[in-house]
Amino acid sequence: MPLRSRLLAPLTAALVAALVTGLLVLAPAPAGAAAPSRPPTGKAGALDPDGRAPSAVFKRSAYLCMGYQACRDAGMGNGGYASNNRTMYWRMYSGHNCTNYAAYRMVKSGLPNERPWSGGGNATFWGSSMSRVTDGTPRVGAVAWWRANTGPAGSSGHVAYVERVVSADEIVISQDSWGGDFSWAVVTRGSGNWPSGFVHFNDKALLNTAAPVVTGTAKVGAVLSSTAGTWRPASATVAYQWLADGRPIKDAVGASLKLTRARLDQVITVRATGSQLGYPTASATSTPTAPVQPGQLRNLSAPTISGEAKVDSSLTLSPGTWNPEPALAFQWLADGQPIVGATGTTLDLGPELVGRVITAQVTATREGYEAVTAAAAPTVPVAPGTFTVTTAPSLDGTARLGETLTVDPGLFRPADAEVQVQWLRDGEPVPDATGTTYQISNLDLGTRLSARITLTSAGYTTTTLDTPRSARVKSDPRIRVAVDRSARRVRVTVTVTAPGVSEVTGPVVVRLAGISQEVTLRHGSARVTFKGLPAGKRTMTVRYAGSELVKRLVTTRTVRVG
Repeated sequence: MPLRSRLLAPLTAALVAALVTGLLVLAPAPAGAAAPSRPPTGKAGALDPDGRAPSAVFKRSAYLCMGYQACRDAGMGNGGYASNNRTMYWRMYSGHNCTNYAAYRMVKSGLPNERPWSGGGNATFWGSSMSRVTDGTPRVGAVAWWRANTGPAGSSGHVAYVERVVSADEIVISQDSWGGDFSWAVVTRGSGNWPSGFVHFNDKALLNTAAPVVTGTAKVGAVLSSTAGTWRPASATVAYQWLADGRPIKDAVGASLKLTRARLDQVITVRATGSQLGYPTASATSTPTAPVQPGQLRNLSAPTISGEAKVDSSLTLSPGTWNPEPALAFQWLADGQPIVGATGTTLDLGPELVGRVITAQVTATREGYEAVTAAAAPTVPVAPGTFTVTTAPSLDGTARLGETLTVDPGLFRPADAEVQVQWLRDGEPVPDATGTTYQISNLDLGTRLSARITLTSAGYTTTTLDTPRSARVKSDPRIRVAVDRSARRVRVTVTVTAPGVSEVTGPVVVRLAGISQEVTLRHGSARVTFKGLPAGKRTMTVRYAGSELVKRLVTTRTVRVG
């Protein structure tokens, strides 16, 4: 809501009528001085020749209060004029009179009780007589001046005291009126009542009652802060300008200033400038600081190392946080000794670092600051690496008596690891069998063969890998069949032998003419007899089922019966 709407108090018709009778005049001059202007002749309320009432009359809606007591009760004072209005100021007529009230306010502001110009004292002369201090800018404490017959003024003009400047187009005044009463009113530029000018005899000053105070340490990298100081009125807006050795620092217009390297050895002050609508601006300067000292870099959080301390892994260094932002240099160390060439934020752990404790140092530098070094917490001792196997070891060749098996160690990293081979028989080491090849002997019959690969390399944990086991090693059998025939009777003798096997055992099935008989080899031989067979050629099948040492085998032959 606009100020006028908030402050306006409705007036009675009687009060408005009383205003119309007012006229602003000057009091008689003391002896020897120019005579003050008199009120226009004629009866009270008579019109001047230009047809205007001889008083300053505003629209009813402009008034905020009427009368000393009513205005005082509304918080709108008269500066003590109510108890001093019988005295003439600047030789103006005493009592209810706009010129005497305005003169009183000027005297009370500190001016002498002597009219500052010669000539007539009617309100219409004030601005023209004091043209050197009169302009169109409203200020608190200035005299609002109306020429004769302008706005609300009659033929003698009008003056009032500017109590408040709401905007460039709205003011609040206090005033007294010849033949009328004391009042406060709102005047807007668009109302037709805007003053002819403003006489700046002794405007109210914007006062700094306490200078701004600078806090903080004057050193490079630090931040200085300033208070606004104390101002009257307290609603003043404060702007800042920082100065170095008395000269303004470009763009340093905030309430704080970060001290850069350029400020080294300089003395810093801040100038606070207060501004308030209706007042001239005013400035106050802080007490100077001591000369700016070199800064100190601060490590706000320590460097840290992340990653697994293990060969073939990488460690990463986080440099921590610093203030202000510095240039950083890095150095990795093993057992406290610098690692040659390790000056980045990552470190690849090679086998030469096994068992050593890793740390890192971060050195911060910045122009105007002393270098600062911070260290990361040490790691645990670097653990040996682990072989990476990409292709498992395997056997090439056939698990058969007399054949040779070859081991393929597979693929692994590091590829230059030393490889050792141990041949296994049913998982147990074969004595003296350590080469990359192995010839199968009768000692291997009935077993499964494999090879154990052992990988060794400096800085790595020794690793053993077994190939898959082979098929069970068996000898290839040979079957010899002897047939003894007679009329409708056949006797068959089966003998099974196998290289490397002293005596072949196991079941044998003989089938002839649709008749099957199973016998067990004894000392490598077995005998069966078929009787009552029909005469003719018959196919005989001999099946040896095999054993743990000998493979199975089937053989056939033709037998004539009868």
